[in-house]
Amino acid sequence: MDTELLVAGITIAELIGYTGSLIIAISMLMTSILKMRWMIFSGNVVFIVYGTLIGAYPIIVLNGFNLVVNAYFIWQAYKLQGNYAVLAANCNAPMLERFLVYYVNDIRKYFPQFEKFEEEDVVFLIAKGTAVISVAGFRKNDDGSFNVVVDYVANTHRNMKPGKLLYERENIFSLLNTDTIYAQSFHFRHTVYLRRMGFKPSEDGNAFVLKRP
Repeated sequence: MDTELLVAGITIAELIGYTGSLIIAISMLMTSILKMRWMIFSGNVVFIVYGTLIGAYPIIVLNGFNLVVNAYFIWQAYKLQGNYAVLAANCNAPMLERFLVYYVNDIRKYFPQFEKFEEEDVVFLIAKGTAVISVAGFRKNDDGSFNVVVDYVANTHRNMKPGKLLYERENIFSLLNTDTIYAQSFHFRHTVYLRRMGFKPSEDGNAFVLKRP
């Protein structure tokens, strides 16, 4: 490859170097640890190519080492994917209260109407290993259906896996003994999440509904 070839006044090698720097910079903005490691991993690959093109062996060695380290931690993260558990929680449980207090500002972005759980609410904590990463609370309606009060995953572990665990593997309908669950969305990311979990817009368009298959 001709590394001196100019693209908008920049050599191919320089363009690749800038791309690697941009990828690393974006990775620093990631709140998900796993996504951050994947971005850094990609940046390492780009910098290895860059170092090869300009003959900078220290860059190759450093990024090669970082690539191996990131690959190991990514592998460890996927190895622990099955290490999730859904735990029923009392509304006054200290761990639940601590979780809600710690993430209160982020929770309100997605659930601005949430203040606290009521005594009759059904609440679950989702743990990964020994760490609580998610809380889901449901409130029963007079017709036996349930409303989602909160369904929140900590931003450091935010992906679809806790939701899939709760709504599919653990069969939320059996846990709640209901056929219908309603949810509202106040954030476009939560709307995407609800759709991924199988929720459909209600007939009046004011909520999302999930029915037992």
